[in-house]
This record gives sequence, structure tokens and C-alpha cells, in this order.
Amino acid sequence: MIPNQSSFLEQELISEIDERRDLMLRLKVLLKRLKLEQDKQLFLSYSIPTIYSIWEGFVKVAFSIYVKELNKLNLNLDDICDQILVYHMEAKYDFKSYPNNPKKEKEFKQKVEYFNNLQNFYKQIYEANRFDIHSEIKTEGNVNFGVLNRLLGEFNLKKIDGHIDNTKYSLANELDGFLLKIRNVIAHGDKSIVISEEELIRAISLVERLMDLVFERIRDGFITESYRKP
Repeated sequence: MIPNQSSFLEQELISEIDERRDLMLRLKVLLKRLKLEQDKQLFLSYSIPTIYSIWEGFVKVAFSIYVKELNKLNLNLDDICDQILVYHMEAKYDFKSYPNNPKKEKEFKQKVEYFNNLQNFYKQIYEANRFDIHSEIKTEGNVNFGVLNRLLGEFNLKKIDGHIDNTKYSLANELDGFLLKIRNVIAHGDKSIVISEEELIRAISLVERLMDLVFERIRDGFITESYRKP
């Protein structure tokens, strides 16, 4: 590992978290400045999609920062753990193009061509002097709890438990059943939903907690070099 690279990674992630904490704090400040109840309700309704976008944006940026720092290590194929290799290949190679129509006579030729191309693709990766991990982070449009843990798993990082410290508080329910559910309802034009100030605070607290947990897992994975083959 390059000296002080771990601390540099931490600084970048902390900077991203602080920026988003500041944005969410400004939402709370702006709400206090509104006098008319109608204005407050409009602000509260559209603050939920804003908070979700802050969350999704953080996830994309955080993993992009991690990939960037890993690529600085000049790793090769023999260094990288299987999980990241699979992530990279799925991101770079078109596995969906695999021919799978038994009614076509040229099916076998297409399969041979497909596997030849896949072999050449893998060979290019293996023969390269360094292994650059694909940096585009796919979130499927909704960073729910399952997508979050999928991303952590793809980078061989510790997944997040749905419950905190064996309590009844469920991060999975809060993210999927509260924040995402309300965000999706509002995004689809439902104007009947009423958001309270308490729910705004609840959404902000959730995102702050999740950002901290993602930070811890990326930092710890980098320090323990979980990106390497065991």
C-alpha cells in the first residue's frame, strides 16, 4: 500500500460526508425560516427526494473514490480478489449478448464466437501490466438496502446488518420502507402524502448513519486489503 494512501482515502470520504451533512443541515435551517404552513408542507414534501438524492449520490461517489484509490496501487489480475474481478468483468463485458435460442441453426457458431471473445477479453486483462477496476458504479436507480449490500459484497467489503446492535431499529426498513417508499411516491406525482418535520429529521438521521457505516466499511477494507486474493 502506498504510504498515507489510507489517510487520503479517509479524508476524501469524510469530505464527501461533511458536504452532504451540511446540505441536510441547510434543509433544516431553511424549513425554520418558512412562515406559511402551505410553504412548509411543500418544502417538506420535496425535501425527501432531495435527501434520497444526497444518499444515492454519496454511494456512487464513495465507491468511485474507493476504485480510484485501488487503481493507484497498480494491481494485477493475480492480486485482485474474485469478487472485484467478477464485478469488473460484468461491468465491462456484455454477458447479456450470450446466444440462447436453440431454434436457430447458427446458434452453435454464435456460442463459439461468444466464448472466443470472452477468452480474448480475459486474456487482455491478464496480460496487462496493471488491472484498472471499472469505475462506473451501477445503483439500479434505487439504492435500497439490497443494492447497498450487493455493492459492498462486489468489493469484498463487510455487509451492513439490517438491525443495529440487536435492537428493533431496522436500517433495512428505514431505508426501503420509509425513505425510498416516500421518495418513490412523491416522484410519481402523488400529492396526497403529508410529510412532517419529524419525518424530515428521521430521514436525515438515517442517511447520516448509513454514510458513516459505508465509510467504515470502505476504510476498513482498504486498511485490511480485502481487495486482495486471500
